[in-house]
Amino acid sequence: DAPRATVTISSTYEVGGPSTTAVEGPSFPLLAPRLLMPQTVIEDLSTRLGNLEYRHGVLMRKMKEVSDAEVADSIAIGEIHPRVATVEVQVHVMESHAVQVVSGIKEIKTRVQQVQTLQTALHGAELQNQQLRTRVVEMESHVGILMSYMLWMEERLTVLEKRLLGPPSGP
Repeated sequence: DAPRATVTISSTYEVGGPSTTAVEGPSFPLLAPRLLMPQTVIEDLSTRLGNLEYRHGVLMRKMKEVSDAEVADSIAIGEIHPRVATVEVQVHVMESHAVQVVSGIKEIKTRVQQVQTLQTALHGAELQNQQLRTRVVEMESHVGILMSYMLWMEERLTVLEKRLLGPPSGP
């Protein structure tokens, strides 16, 4: 066997001490000085910290978007309130008009009933009037008959009187 040359690479680094390796991502200024950590732990923590910073940035942007949306919503709501108030006034006006219309309809119904009552009474009066006219015509025809009887009776009476009195006496 030939002797082999071995190279030992330290897998542990001193945090806070001099570094010859370029570290990717942010450093850890809050770690205690002279704490020995493996390079993989540092890289893993650095990656995690980078991810957290990225997520924090995304979260902050989303919070700003939500805040902007809330401001926009509050402005929209602020614009809606006067419109709602205007619509409420219009609804009250319409309710008032509806009450007046209902009152008018009730008045019209009352008047229609009165007209129907008057029409019924008028129809009854017209029937009575027609019956009276028929009686007047009947009476007029009876008057004609009675007149002819009266004339006949008058003639008879005259004839009877002449008979009763006898012939006129002469000088």
